[in-house]
Amino acid sequence: MHKGPHHLLLIWLTFTGLFAFLITVAWNEGVLAVLFSSDRSKISYAITLLYVLVTIHCARRIYYISCQINDSREIENLIRTHPRLELNMQDDRVHLDRETVLPDCIVTSYIHDLLNRARSHEDETDNRLANNELIEVYESKLKGPHDVGWFSADAMIKMGLLGTIIGFILMLSSVANITDFDVTTMQKVLKQMSSGMGTALYTTLAGLTFSMLAAAQYQMLDRSVDELIETTKHLTQVYVLPKIR
Repeated sequence: MHKGPHHLLLIWLTFTGLFAFLITVAWNEGVLAVLFSSDRSKISYAITLLYVLVTIHCARRIYYISCQINDSREIENLIRTHPRLELNMQDDRVHLDRETVLPDCIVTSYIHDLLNRARSHEDETDNRLANNELIEVYESKLKGPHDVGWFSADAMIKMGLLGTIIGFILMLSSVANITDFDVTTMQKVLKQMSSGMGTALYTTLAGLTFSMLAAAQYQMLDRSVDELIETTKHLTQVYVLPKIR
């Protein structure tokens, strides 16, 4: 199925727009106010701030990868439809012929490196192994910045669990300070226990929810990078390498 320009960006915008709508509804219904007011540890604020920062980072990566995918499709169309494909380098830029220059992107950089390797006249087997290692370098370069997102998603869960522990500590501390068991004291203790339970539950809820949302975004990114790498491999194996061997 053919995907339109900036398909990845549009999917992410739909995902983010739906989440923004749900957040607006939760705000109007007072759910967010209960979440933050019930959390005595204030860890929910930290989790929310971390999610906002992660989303901003993800938005930048989404736009970058989306542009790379668009450029890869343009290069694929140029190479597949070019009547006389003669790949060469001039002024350190990749040319399809004397006039057509490939746009600057990851795929062009990979083809540029393949042309440089072809000049070394290495053994065919060694060359194939080196090409496989080279594409892995590009894959690592594309996925490397996503590590911060995966780390943050994991950190959100741990922050939620930390809030759970703090909430139970607050509950137990309220019981430990009981000296007599009159009605007024028990009412105060129950109020403090419910406050501690609210801290435990709401921080866990915030940590799990925001962690899953962040992980979904970076899973989307990693899958798009995999598709970009697969497209690059197919394009170079079928159309580029036969022309430079």
